[in-house]
Amino acid sequence: MTHRNFGLLLRTSSAVFALAVTLHGPAAFAQTEPQVAEQAAEGMAEDEAIVVTGSRLGRVGYDAPTPVNVIGEERMQDLGISNVAEALNQIPSFRAITTPASNSFRVSGNIGARNMDLRGLGVTRTLTLIDGRRFVPSADNGSVDINSIPSILVQRAEVVTGGASAAYGADAVAGVVNLILDKKLTGFKADISGGVSERGDAETFYAALAGGTSFAGGRGHVVAGIEYSREWGMGPCEVRSWCAKYTNYVPNPGYNTTTRTSTNGLPATLVLDNIRFLYNDNGILASAVKPGAGGTTITLGQQVLNVGATSLPNALRNKMFDPNGNLVDYQIGNLLSGLFQQRTSDPTQPYLLGLSPTTLMVPTEHVSAMAHVEYELTDTITWWGEGMYAHVYGGPAVSTPPLDGPASLDINNPYISDATRATILAADPTITRLNVNHGAVALGPSNVAYTSIDTYRFAAGLKGEFGASWNWDVYYTYGRVNSMIDDKGNRLREWNNAIDAVRVTAANVGTSGLALGSIVCRTTLTAPTNGCIPINLFGTISPAAAARYIVPEWQTRTYRQHVAAVNLRGSPFNTWAGEVQVAVGGEWRRDTARGTADANTLAGNFINPQTTALPLTKTEVVEGYLEAGVPLLKDSPMGEALDIDGAIRFTHYDPFGDATTWKVGLVYTPVSDITFRVTRSRDIRAPTAQESSPNATRIQLPLPDPFVGGNTNQFVVTGGNPGLELEKGNTFTAGMVLRPSFISGLNLSIDYYDIKVSGAIDALTGPATSTACKNLNLLCDKIVFNANGSINTIFANFQNLSQLHAEGLELVADYRFDALGGRVDLQLNANYVIDLSTIGGTGLVTQLDDWTGNNGSVTNIQGVPRYKIDALIAYTIGNVTLTTQHRYIPRGILDPTKIAPGDPGYDINNPNSVNLNYVDARYYLNLAAKVKLPDIGLGGDFEIYGSINNVFDKDEPSTLRLFGNALHFDPVGRAYKLGIRAKF
Repeated sequence: MTHRNFGLLLRTSSAVFALAVTLHGPAAFAQTEPQVAEQAAEGMAEDEAIVVTGSRLGRVGYDAPTPVNVIGEERMQDLGISNVAEALNQIPSFRAITTPASNSFRVSGNIGARNMDLRGLGVTRTLTLIDGRRFVPSADNGSVDINSIPSILVQRAEVVTGGASAAYGADAVAGVVNLILDKKLTGFKADISGGVSERGDAETFYAALAGGTSFAGGRGHVVAGIEYSREWGMGPCEVRSWCAKYTNYVPNPGYNTTTRTSTNGLPATLVLDNIRFLYNDNGILASAVKPGAGGTTITLGQQVLNVGATSLPNALRNKMFDPNGNLVDYQIGNLLSGLFQQRTSDPTQPYLLGLSPTTLMVPTEHVSAMAHVEYELTDTITWWGEGMYAHVYGGPAVSTPPLDGPASLDINNPYISDATRATILAADPTITRLNVNHGAVALGPSNVAYTSIDTYRFAAGLKGEFGASWNWDVYYTYGRVNSMIDDKGNRLREWNNAIDAVRVTAANVGTSGLALGSIVCRTTLTAPTNGCIPINLFGTISPAAAARYIVPEWQTRTYRQHVAAVNLRGSPFNTWAGEVQVAVGGEWRRDTARGTADANTLAGNFINPQTTALPLTKTEVVEGYLEAGVPLLKDSPMGEALDIDGAIRFTHYDPFGDATTWKVGLVYTPVSDITFRVTRSRDIRAPTAQESSPNATRIQLPLPDPFVGGNTNQFVVTGGNPGLELEKGNTFTAGMVLRPSFISGLNLSIDYYDIKVSGAIDALTGPATSTACKNLNLLCDKIVFNANGSINTIFANFQNLSQLHAEGLELVADYRFDALGGRVDLQLNANYVIDLSTIGGTGLVTQLDDWTGNNGSVTNIQGVPRYKIDALIAYTIGNVTLTTQHRYIPRGILDPTKIAPGDPGYDINNPNSVNLNYVDARYYLNLAAKVKLPDIGLGGDFEIYGSINNVFDKDEPSTLRLFGNALHFDPVGRAYKLGIRAKF
């Protein structure tokens, strides 16, 4: 750690005292749902009901039929975590799909976001709530950014395993994350901390302040909080040895794809270190084209192994261009295959693909603030209101420099020297074009993107009681998000005209007025005033050319959400076993999204656009629900308790139609030590703005037509689809809760979940759709045919094509006991994945479980480990708490579509053969400590805390490709944090 970074920690701790920070929070150590509910009840009035997440019923017994895992603020404080999303992503049932590390080189609508992804089914199938109410999305995929909520005001997070659409509406297919805010806070609390990695990067700073007080003689209460967080990020790739070794896939150049045989004793795909791409600033000669060869490219290189390649004279092999357009020697590495080569260094390209600016962890910054006020209008009616604002800034997310792989240059291109042209034509006078792999590294990255997100949310409502056992509430919420992507430079399609340079001849002068012998773009010959600036790929690209062809790109979005709801709950009568509880209510919701983009994006002028426009997309929902909980046994010889819980919700979606969701659950406690629970539910997910947008494109392309043979011109429709239907999910959970009386303080739950989703929204390519129709009689309804049987149009936009399946076991346990003169808290969270898979529209099954390597193929779905374990051991004695956290990710598969030696079915001659196909296991140890400081006369309670993450400084597994896998593994290495909290 550098002196500068250590100074940051010292300055942080000093500033903490100056700001007077945070509190040793209420004991809500992340526990199983029953214990937390019992502890919550202790601080509540006897007549105040608790609504447990997953149900709309008010309960005084806290065993829910649907499993609920609770992550309390004590866990965050014990581990020195300041962001609730970071704490949740450590729980094995979550996958860190959207974080600053996973967003490091992707341009997205919210680069700095933290979204929740439960069960590996994608953020779009995890419903995020604040105090049981919906929150306005911050991206086209409908995801909620947890950064928008001040974590200092979050008392706990309740996580529902499995579907909860009957209780909360659409999108709760994988489950629900409900953030419960501390609306009864009295006094002030504050927190400030700073962190840095062992290597002096990945710096963090966090400061937060919250307070609450009563007014009007106790009839009113107000709570407010604000937090600021900044993460400086980490990169480039070369700052971590596991990334700088450039591990990648390489197609074996000795594998014959036609005969499906290996000619060099190696499998079809190789996983190797030191893989570099065949690019550099001057251009590497990759291939040549001769007329009459059917467009065949002739590969040049150290090894002529590609099937069908025509051997050329040695004079044209292993060559690159110099700045004067002359061919000079280039030492190609081993195993040349397409754009890949293996070599330990290359002085012509000092970085992998010229990616030196690419971040491993994107910088982020956010500020969020919230205020909540309540006032008792009468003894039985209370008004409440709250307002929230957040600004989240992310970036830069950095992409590659401009790459041409290859650029196709005419043999008469004037930037090719006369001597080189003569050499090439002397070797083969039939060559007409040269293919050159060129990377404009000197220009820097072609995409440097930032996002700015402003969130506004206002809510107000009334709640009250009537009779002895009834309560009600009505509320309205309004949320708005203003979003912008600012990409500092993307390449225009005109770049391709600029590299096609010609010299003006006498034949052109008279008609164009161009100077004889000058170098211009070919397009300028017929349009002399088009302003095209020719590019010399071999020399220095002029600042004028770079400024013309690499221009800013941007998009804006505005998301709005209106929600109005009414709920009534109470007990209409009793059975022999106790009160029957009923909840009934209705909700109206309208979500809109729209946005525009820069003129070049709208005109389709970019080679690879990173932004899009979004026409107005509106979804309106009207729904009503009924839920009932009926006790059937209480203190009976057949058992201590038996309760049945059922719910049904009727939903009308404009424009997606009607749906009925339901839930049936049972909770049985034969003896006080053990409870069994089971739930069956039907759930739905509504299409997002991205999926249902009318923003579809229709272009004509020459594509293979299996119905008439050869290629035909086909219209292909891509993009959004307003005609989508609701996804449908079927969820089954069953489990048990153990609280043995003979082991005081132990709580343990284990639950089985089985989630099946039909009509999952996905998009396929045109050729995949036509092949599935021809060979499998699938997806034929996505094709419009001409009268002669050829393809006219293929709908390759979003469709309800796929099926998803998530099945597994979740274990949650905590145990508190006294030992060694203090208190010991043990907590265990584990998730075992029996199956996570997709069945695509073509019938292809993709297994995503036991997969910690590459990404998956279905929208928002990627691989997960077979199991993950997170264990905490905390020891408190006096004013000191020491905590160790143990995280384990087992060995997994690198790519489930491939087979390696030792795997069943391995054959070196199969196209799916690979030399190795595993990702090593990882164990991470984190240490943390907090110390309550003695009274120093400031009138408050102070606590200093610190942590060391990744104590053993474990790298990401060595077989992971390129930038690793931040979804499951730690990209930072050993890191330190120091902070202080206070409460007044």
